[in-house]
Amino acid sequence: MATRIDQGRYRTSDQLGRRTSSRTAAARSAYVWRGTNLVHTLYFKLLLLLAPIQSILLTPVQGSTPAFLLILSAAAILLRGEARYGRVLMFILGFWLIYILYMMFSLSGYLINEPDFGAVRTIRDVYVYGILRQTQVTQGLYLFVAMLFGFLVYTYFQEAFVKFAYFGIILLAMYGFYEFTFYAIFHANGDILSNRNFGDLDTAAAGAGDSAGAGSFATGSALQGSNLFGAGFMRLKSLVGEPSMYALSVTPFAVYAYARRWWFLFALLALSLVLSTSSTAVIGLIVGLAYAEIRQRQEFILYIAGALVVCVMLYMTSDPVHQALNTLLFDKLDTVSGNERMMLFTNSVELIFDGNVVRALFGVGFGTIRSTDMFSNLLANIGIIGLLCYSALLLAPCFMLRKASDRDAIVATLVSLYVMEMATVAEFAYLPPWFMIALAYVRVREQRHPTLAAPGRAMAGV
Repeated sequence: MATRIDQGRYRTSDQLGRRTSSRTAAARSAYVWRGTNLVHTLYFKLLLLLAPIQSILLTPVQGSTPAFLLILSAAAILLRGEARYGRVLMFILGFWLIYILYMMFSLSGYLINEPDFGAVRTIRDVYVYGILRQTQVTQGLYLFVAMLFGFLVYTYFQEAFVKFAYFGIILLAMYGFYEFTFYAIFHANGDILSNRNFGDLDTAAAGAGDSAGAGSFATGSALQGSNLFGAGFMRLKSLVGEPSMYALSVTPFAVYAYARRWWFLFALLALSLVLSTSSTAVIGLIVGLAYAEIRQRQEFILYIAGALVVCVMLYMTSDPVHQALNTLLFDKLDTVSGNERMMLFTNSVELIFDGNVVRALFGVGFGTIRSTDMFSNLLANIGIIGLLCYSALLLAPCFMLRKASDRDAIVATLVSLYVMEMATVAEFAYLPPWFMIALAYVRVREQRHPTLAAPGRAMAGV
């Protein structure tokens, strides 16, 4: 009897030992998913995988992408009696309260004098009531979805979110490679998934796309040719509809991967960005990678200076380099598009400095004007105060972070993202950049409360 009991004890001890060792092994990997329940686990995995996709609509309504609908359903799907859920509800209430109050300040400037919209590009001149535009409501909804996504990531964060966010970006890149290869072989649009119209809003509202012009445009995404590799190639865009939007979505993840020395991920994403031939990607990579290297070794500034000298010499003497740099950067400045960008920038800035103090501080109303860069776009729509608030939101973690193991990677990512947006891209509703912003604030929270950090994060890798 004693023998059986002893054997039972030994078996129990062995089982406990195996369980303990398995738990310890799991704890060593910060990227093991630790879902609180099946619903939460499936919800966030799907959300992170689908977040980069912007060219697929589940309904005829613009903006009804799978990720947007998941985010709008968050209050119902995540329903649970816990503090985190309460904070989500408070965020939803607080966002709309602040948004409505800010719009009241912006529109109060119309009581002083009417702004002259003749020299700028308004999104759509459809009014809901009085001076309240339809786009001021819909663009506010897009902003709400993007910021709620960031808040959800921040509130429910676990280190596995990083892995699945990268899975989503990799899926985006792989579909882009497929499109690029298909077009190179067959000289036709190989996009079989996109159904969103990124063109004129009136055309999009009618549910129509222009497939004329030898396949140059199809409902869902525009095909833009590239002469970087010669004739017969397209600019990689994947499921976001436009190469510059692809660059905005992928470049922050490429910069973060480079700073973390995740070389395979960086090489894959960097190759896709090269095939996009987007000046936005070039600017973001240069800024982010330069910051990451300078933080590692300050003498890298000398290497940058030397590289610039070499590039200038090659540009002046080598035809392939000359053509490549013209394609990626300089030709875009000296074109109709480049001149239009400069004109919209100037006119948008001048719009709010017309002597109306309220307009200078609060803008003409969020969602009114569409410029080609975030600086003039924010300045015109939400004024000086709004521009400063947005800048603080993106850059504050750069000054607050001190101890995070990926501190330099996060700062490099945020700085490159800020420069990209302010210089070339006036887009706030794409979700991948908001993931990186949320990650930065997660690190700030972990710095203040080290016990909240995921175990084994510092030694984890992808």
